[in-house]
Amino acid sequence: MSSKKAKPEMNTEIPAEVNAIAQKTVDQAQAAFEKVSEVAHSNVQMLDAAANAYKNRFTDIQLKAMEFAQLNVNAGFAFARKFFAVKEPAEVFTLQQTFVKEQAETFQRQAAELNELSVALAKESLKPVQDGMNKSLAGFSKAAA
Repeated sequence: MSSKKAKPEMNTEIPAEVNAIAQKTVDQAQAAFEKVSEVAHSNVQMLDAAANAYKNRFTDIQLKAMEFAQLNVNAGFAFARKFFAVKEPAEVFTLQQTFVKEQAETFQRQAAELNELSVALAKESLKPVQDGMNKSLAGFSKAAA
């Protein structure tokens, strides 16, 4: 007598419904990854544009500040030459008053110009970010609709 037991046959085939669900899950995961990757690439481009705008405008501000410094130093030298050329002590007071008044007006104009450049820096640096956010929100609005 043989004591061999019959092994029960196991069905190793995956049911079609399970396979379809698995395929659908993989497809959805890939689509989600592609969307996230697209958003990440878009964000990198947006931040690069913002950084370039910032760099360019900041360079403008630096150059303008250097220009102003040169003008102010030259004005100081011109004042010193006039000061040492004065013959009458009463002229010193008038010369000093005129110089201080002119420099105060110059500083005010220079500050206004630097302020304008700073505002332009902020606007231009934030524009790519703002545009990217508007684009993203528009995409979300379409997806939600």
